[in-house]
Amino acid sequence: MKTVRMKRITIIGDENVRYRILKEVQEMGATGYTECLVRGKGARGVRPRHAEPSNAKIEVIATPEVAERIFQHVADHYFENYAMIAFLDDVEVLRGEKFGAKVL
Repeated sequence: MKTVRMKRITIIGDENVRYRILKEVQEMGATGYTECLVRGKGARGVRPRHAEPSNAKIEVIATPEVAERIFQHVADHYFENYAMIAFLDDVEVLRGEKFGAKVL
């Protein structure tokens, strides 16, 4: 089984900007994404179940270059005005070409 090293960027934050971020990550070279609504507790406390909007979690598997570009973009354009976090981690994937990797 041959795997390819990629990056996973995870963005968790205000649902109000979810569609804008999804559009932007694709414009920056992501081949796809996974997203869902989530709840949790952070520096600003627990968001009540009835609160609107909720939080969205977006995950993107990408080449290191694309992931870094997305990571920097989110930090530059969203962190100041929205309750949001983002983090990167290393992943190994099968079928890396689906995520933009050059597979030999």
